[in-house]
Amino acid sequence: MNKDYKTGINQNAAASHANQTKPGHYGWILFVYCLGLLTGGLYVGMIAPVRTVVQAQFGLDDSTGIWMINIYTLFYAALIPVIGKKADRYGRNFIFSICVMIFMAGAVICALSSYAGGFGLLLTGRVVQAAGAGGMIPVANAEIGTTFPPDKRGFALGIAAGVTGIANVLGAGVGSAVVGFAGQENWAVTFFIAVPVCIAVFAGSRVFLRSSVRSVPAKMDRSGSILLIILILFLLLGLKELDFFRLAGSIAQFKVWGPLAGAIVCAVVFFFAERRAEDPVFNMEFLESRPVIITMILSFLIGCVIVAMMLIPEYAEFIMDAPAGSGGYYMLILGVTSMVGPPLGGKLIDRFGPKKVLLFGLIVMTTGYCYLALFVSAAPSAPALISGLALVGLGMGFAMGAPTNYMILDNVGPEKSTSAIATITLIRQMGTTIAPAVYVGFISAGGGVKGYRQMLLCVAVFSLIAAAFTLFYKSSGNSSPEGHRSP
Repeated sequence: MNKDYKTGINQNAAASHANQTKPGHYGWILFVYCLGLLTGGLYVGMIAPVRTVVQAQFGLDDSTGIWMINIYTLFYAALIPVIGKKADRYGRNFIFSICVMIFMAGAVICALSSYAGGFGLLLTGRVVQAAGAGGMIPVANAEIGTTFPPDKRGFALGIAAGVTGIANVLGAGVGSAVVGFAGQENWAVTFFIAVPVCIAVFAGSRVFLRSSVRSVPAKMDRSGSILLIILILFLLLGLKELDFFRLAGSIAQFKVWGPLAGAIVCAVVFFFAERRAEDPVFNMEFLESRPVIITMILSFLIGCVIVAMMLIPEYAEFIMDAPAGSGGYYMLILGVTSMVGPPLGGKLIDRFGPKKVLLFGLIVMTTGYCYLALFVSAAPSAPALISGLALVGLGMGFAMGAPTNYMILDNVGPEKSTSAIATITLIRQMGTTIAPAVYVGFISAGGGVKGYRQMLLCVAVFSLIAAAFTLFYKSSGNSSPEGHRSP
């Protein structure tokens, strides 16, 4: 039965929130959160073109310079669940405002490293920035999902997902433009420009965002928080170095087994620590809910699929025999078409629920990647490549962000919404960490067109598996159109 979302636990929370929010403020609320999402998202890709400039100034090689990117993604992932828990305890908008200022402080530290302090200070600033982004992004999605009324929720989450996607696609281009305008010797401007934007976001948050403090008498699980951060850092460090095509030899290296062993030890200690905690940092109830588990699996697989776009420029240059560096122009096609999906998909979610929208997006993506692998790779041409990338981008727009955020919010109480969003964000980040090693392995093992074809088919398989898991999803909260149907 195709009905708008009308009943359920999350509806009651949303109705309560709506009573505290003036209708005319919804646009401003969405604008403030989306500006925060845009800022946090841009600084993932903006640093890529700055990296070589920084390396030249500080006299670093690639293996050292890459850490200005790696350290951000590692600490961003590690801090997300802890900050999400704090947001559920102390108020999402309060934590959001604090994280905006933390992000700004990190940007200033990064900029000042150009004049004094060197690369070490830059890495410190990137960690501080990661801490700020780790709160801005999941908190914004959770608050949008619980503040907006039922008939506007999917659309608002779609807009938020679209802004995040745009930021990820355009980040590198914006970074290149800033460095080109300011000059390579003034790369610090790349970070300084975050200051006025963050001030604007902070001011907007104080004016338009409502207070949402929850009284929690139990003590914050500090030891569990620290253990979880260390566990995630160890796990991601080990997975980054793992070669799935030479698994035995790869695991034998200390840079792989050392961090993974540390992660296992931390996981055991964390498990027992959480059982004694008054208010655990990780909600074990999540693992008792079938829809939540399916949403976690979907988040991981979607992370595996979406990160493949990093290899699109390289693939385009190879099959089109184009000059190095020109492949980025083809990313614009993927980026433009991916912008269509989130807002339209959000509106469709409000009417049909997230399951059908996500399934449609995954099927379109699977078709697009198969088309690139089997037809475009066999007979390369600009029109064929453009049409294939447009198909992938359209599917990506429908699948990324909004459906899984809606699903997770549909199956947890509002008091756990930020922790839940943070959890699936972390799991998606793990997918984006693991998958590139698999894709590069296929490219290297196959060699030439065969390698790229195998890589693209691998992405299509991940997408198809995600579509299969989507079929098993059924909301437990009865707060989406799926929840109204009889089994």
